[in-house]
Amino acid sequence: MNQQRNSSVRRWISNILFVVAAALFVYVAYAYYQERTDDTGAVPTPQSVAGKAELKNVRDAMSAQGLTVDYGRDNVRIDGIDPVGQQLKVEGAPVYVFIFESPEDRTKQTDGLSADSLEITTPSGADAATGTLAIAQGSNVLVVSDGVSDADQQKIDAAIQSLP
Repeated sequence: MNQQRNSSVRRWISNILFVVAAALFVYVAYAYYQERTDDTGAVPTPQSVAGKAELKNVRDAMSAQGLTVDYGRDNVRIDGIDPVGQQLKVEGAPVYVFIFESPEDRTKQTDGLSADSLEITTPSGADAATGTLAIAQGSNVLVVSDGVSDADQQKIDAAIQSLP
């Protein structure tokens, strides 16, 4: 009789533990699914650290000036400068963003650079300029605008100067 009671108690404990394990499994599966499908909004902009601006920070600074800014697909090079220029489209015109390791590195590599003597090229070496070039520098960023209006260039200058 005692053995029958022990078997019954074990069966109850086993059933209770099975139900708890099943409930935990369902909860973990639900939490995983919720995390994977969470669409609560846009991805936040990474916090900009002084002298370490990224392309998204530059794009957001230009947008804050009231410019329409989209990501582009092209890259350009400037002879004597290490980073490759990443394209943004500002009000439909190409703008190339060169991101340096530090403001000091930007200053060292761009010393003496002027829009008049500047030549931007595609990775294959072809001339990439389609309009009048203009330069804006600040933080660890050099921006070369290609055919942007004067009013938009002033907003680009203000955006670059606002970067930490």
